[in-house]
Amino acid sequence: MNNTSNGSYEGPRGRVGRTKVAILTIIDEEFEAVQTLFDLQHYVSGPGTAYFVANPSPTDEFDVVLLRSGDRTNIPAAKAVQDVMEDFRPQLIVLVGVAGGLCDDKNKGRDGIHVGDVLIADFVSYVEFLKLDGGHLRMRNFAIDHPSVPIRESLAFPLSKTFKIKDHLVVQPPADPPNAPLKIHIGNIVSAEKVLGDVDSPVQKDLLQPFDKALAIDMESIGVAKAVCSGRTSSWYHPRYVIVRGISDLVSAEENNAVRTKWKAFAAHTAALVAKGLITKFLSLSS
Repeated sequence: MNNTSNGSYEGPRGRVGRTKVAILTIIDEEFEAVQTLFDLQHYVSGPGTAYFVANPSPTDEFDVVLLRSGDRTNIPAAKAVQDVMEDFRPQLIVLVGVAGGLCDDKNKGRDGIHVGDVLIADFVSYVEFLKLDGGHLRMRNFAIDHPSVPIRESLAFPLSKTFKIKDHLVVQPPADPPNAPLKIHIGNIVSAEKVLGDVDSPVQKDLLQPFDKALAIDMESIGVAKAVCSGRTSSWYHPRYVIVRGISDLVSAEENNAVRTKWKAFAAHTAALVAKGLITKFLSLSS
């Protein structure tokens, strides 16, 4: 870090420049929702990645940069995080997009989670690292970072109690499901390498059985968690991350694929709204 003339500190620079926040999206609907809401229309080229910012900067210093992963799943997401850490050294990385909500034994969303709701993850688990042992699944682990606890406690928690998604909608929901308040949840997320959308699949049931407290599942969070953990290679760079996921469908519900197709653009929008509220507060505290 550099000590400025007024006694404050500037974050380290990357190969391209410096940013306070990097937003990672995966699919087009997520990218478009964030780009529109944050008004990030100016293109900045990295060595192998395209970035979008609000305005040009002669010093290549930005509050927010937006990028899209080259593909779905955890390996491309990890590569995208590695790239932006090298290129801009963000203080905060925010994964914004959609996820499938998990159901309870009555086939209802856990903790009342509905399509259109938003989950801010407090813990990340990986469903794929398993040992098959005598007909049982044994969980295995590797080192990762979990979402930032200070940011969760100081920013995400108060946001979940005060931010009303319905009051900020720019895009209207495709339908009005009963008892759907568009609520912000804070809870566990599970990350996989496959789309789990078959309510009757014994494989899906076995894979998800250990994660009885998780509220949602995606295919990129563990890649982000691993990349942030592995990217902390010096004493002067300490990135943190947050996961913000709009619920596009309920994984164990009937017509899962049809619901996802219908709701994913709106779920991306609600996730972007919540992410903007969190990032705006983060920037106000870091300025």
